[in-house]
Amino acid sequence: MTTDSSPDPVPGQASGVGSPDASSRRGVRSRTMQTITVRKPTFDWPTDLPLLPFPDDVSRSCEMVAGSFTLPYVEPYLIRTMRVAAKEVEDPQLAADMKAFSQQEAQHFKNHAAINDIVRAQLSPAGAEAMRALEDGLEADYRRFTDTKSLAFNLAYAEGFEATALHAARSIRIADTEAIDRTWGDLWYWHLAEEIEHRTVIFDAYDHIVGRYAYRTAVGSWGQAHFLGFALRMAAVLQSDHYGEPIPLRRVAAQSAKRSWAVGTVQGGIKALLPNYNPRKVEIDDESRVVASMYGVELD
Repeated sequence: MTTDSSPDPVPGQASGVGSPDASSRRGVRSRTMQTITVRKPTFDWPTDLPLLPFPDDVSRSCEMVAGSFTLPYVEPYLIRTMRVAAKEVEDPQLAADMKAFSQQEAQHFKNHAAINDIVRAQLSPAGAEAMRALEDGLEADYRRFTDTKSLAFNLAYAEGFEATALHAARSIRIADTEAIDRTWGDLWYWHLAEEIEHRTVIFDAYDHIVGRYAYRTAVGSWGQAHFLGFALRMAAVLQSDHYGEPIPLRRVAAQSAKRSWAVGTVQGGIKALLPNYNPRKVEIDDESRVVASMYGVELD
């Protein structure tokens, strides 16, 4: 039996917008300030792809590769959520943004799935089996959320994830592009630049359809913990496979927390829980813009 500890949407409702009165929907606060371009890059990865994107940093590398392994499951979930939400959207600009968002996410998860297959083939049999078990568990959760949770829940979860992705993307520095293996950098930094580009879309969709701050923060923070739990367990599997001995999850979590605090990801995530949070107000500094432009994404 699977125990679901996620927050309940609205008592008695398993689907829909999570609000008994559709007239309570709020309008989008302002138009999207960023043009969203659907790009279809092509990658040519070798079968002996390096398993460490950062050759001198095993912990950071395993966390990055683990993140890649989550994406073929979380991003289709976001797309399914946008497909349902689109039926509730009357604003034509928001509807167009949601469509472009989903098209970008489709490109992301397809490319990550391809590189994940190359990584998985290089793991030990035990490591590959452990990763597959975690992948199956994450996919099952997201399928269950789509099938049984309200649209309000799924949008709030999605916005929690997107807030995390935004602040991770903002932490990338030019020095990172020089330190990372080129094959990994081309994929990840293009992807993260597009996370900045479409940063307002799910927030606007939630605000337009649901608009409840307390609910967004409750489900969003739960969702961040849910996603991070899977990502850290995957990173622990990858570290254990690299070293050939079990690496405690608590050590992997401590390494991740220290690194995330140092680059400001934790602080950004906390700000995303505040009542006045709006991703269009998040400052995108010049270095982030330079990094994005290096990978073909010009940020407005």
